[in-house]
Amino acid sequence: MNRQFTEEEMHAADCLQEMQRIISQLHITDETFLEDTKSQLSRLKELLIELEKYTME
Repeated sequence: MNRQFTEEEMHAADCLQEMQRIISQLHITDETFLEDTKSQLSRLKELLIELEKYTME
């Protein structure tokens, strides 16, 4: 049975998908791994804050 997803669920799924995309691009074998990770931390934090909105009551 298919159900209609809420706008909040869709937004949360989008946040998770973007986080997965960012994380999948970070490879420990790259010489710039730590720098690359550092440069993505602010965006990952923003996405986590967005997700947190849906889990806090």
